[in-house]
Order: sequence, then C-alpha cells, then structure tokens
Amino acid sequence: MEFLKNNYEKVILSVVLLGLAVAAVLLLTWVANEKRALEEIEGQIIQTPPKALKPVDLSTNVATLQRLVKAPLLHLAGEHNLFNPVPWQKMPDGRLIPIRTGRELGPGALTVKSITPLYTRVEYEGPGGLGDTMQYRFKVTREAEKSPNKRIPTTLSVTAVGTKNPVFVLKEMKPKDNPTEFALELVEDKTQVVLSKEKPYISVTGYAVDLKYDPEKLTFTGKRVGDSLVFAGDTNKIVAITATNVTVQATSTTKRTTVPYTPAP
Repeated sequence: MEFLKNNYEKVILSVVLLGLAVAAVLLLTWVANEKRALEEIEGQIIQTPPKALKPVDLSTNVATLQRLVKAPLLHLAGEHNLFNPVPWQKMPDGRLIPIRTGRELGPGALTVKSITPLYTRVEYEGPGGLGDTMQYRFKVTREAEKSPNKRIPTTLSVTAVGTKNPVFVLKEMKPKDNPTEFALELVEDKTQVVLSKEKPYISVTGYAVDLKYDPEKLTFTGKRVGDSLVFAGDTNKIVAITATNVTVQATSTTKRTTVPYTPAP
C-alpha cells in the first residue's frame, strides 16, 4: 500500500499507456478487417455483370429529323389559289371551268383526234385512141384539191412529147416506139415525175385533220388548210397541217396556235 501511495501517478500512467497500446493493436486489426470487407465488396461489384440499359425510344426525334431533311417546299405560285386566284368561265350548258393555264378555253383547248395524209397519184393506164393518133392515158387522183369535184379520179391523155393537160406535161417517154416509161412535169409545182405501169407516182401533198373542242363538246371532221372552225365565240382558220401538228389562226386577234398531235399507240 505504501508503494501505491508513493507511486500512484506512475501506476495510472502505466495503465493509460497499456490501454493505449491495446487500443492501437485493436485499431490495426479493425482497419485490416475493414480493408478486407471493402475489397470483398469491390470484387463483388466488378465481377457482377452489368444489366443492359433499356433502349431509349427516339422514334419521335428521328421523325422530326426526317421532316427537317425532307422539308416540303413552299410554293407561292402554281395551281393553288392562296396567292393566285383564278377566274371561272361559265359555259353555255352551265358548267364552270377554272382558267388556270389559259389553255382551258379557245384554241389551246383544241385536241387532234387524227391526221390523214392526202395523196397525189398518177398511174399509167395504157395506150389508146382512134386512127393514126396514139394517146397515152393516165389516171390522176388529187386528194388535196380544195374543190371536191377535182378530187375524183380522172383519166387524162397526152399524145406526144411536149403535149400537156391541166395536170402535167409529157417531157419524155421510153422507148419511143412502144413506150413503157414516162417522164412528166407537174403543172402546179414543176415537180419532175418518172413512172411506168408497174410503178405509179404517189406523193403526199396535204393532210386532213379531225379535231375536237371539249369545252363545248364540238367535233370537226375532215378539215383541211383554209377551213374555218367556230368555237369559244370566235372563228379560227386552219393555216397549216403537218403529220405532227395543226396550226390555227384566230380571226379576231390573228394569233396563231399550234396544236400537237400524238398518234395512239
């Protein structure tokens, strides 16, 4: 007891130091245990396969981007009527037709149904005549003539080189004694023609056309150059016909319009 009384401070200090030493040993053990626990947790996290992410629905975004790439063009002209009001024409039967292009009425609305070639034919029929005068007969057909009477096939004759009739002049014949080949010159346009009985002369010298005008449901059949067409309150004269188009001229304005022709396949 005397020892404790004289050295109690040292005893207390020794106990405190011993406690600190034990605490230090325990702390090291606790830290080691915590480190192992953390390593185990980390290992579990690394080794566990991650779950696949749920796909994000981007369909609306993709649709928006596509609309931006293929943005519709803004048409301020054309057939719409927002900025381009059009007049309407009332027809005699009460129908209303919008005038958008200017070709809905008048010559622009004409359509060609068919174009037929008109031929000039000269065919050698053979010799004939009475007495000593020999005649050489030719059948002539002129489909393009304006007068219907002149379109009828007609037999014309010549007797010798240099003689003529209303259609042609005989320029040469071979052989001279019993000719089978003839050289002619057409009176109208000085065309040189060579023909025989086996080889007649045939040439396209005009066209006839069938047209229709849908706005008034009109049909024009067998029209030729020079004929007049009455429609849309005006008279239009046919001034030219080719194998591919027809040209008409308005009497009121002298404006010419060419209507194309596309044959049916």
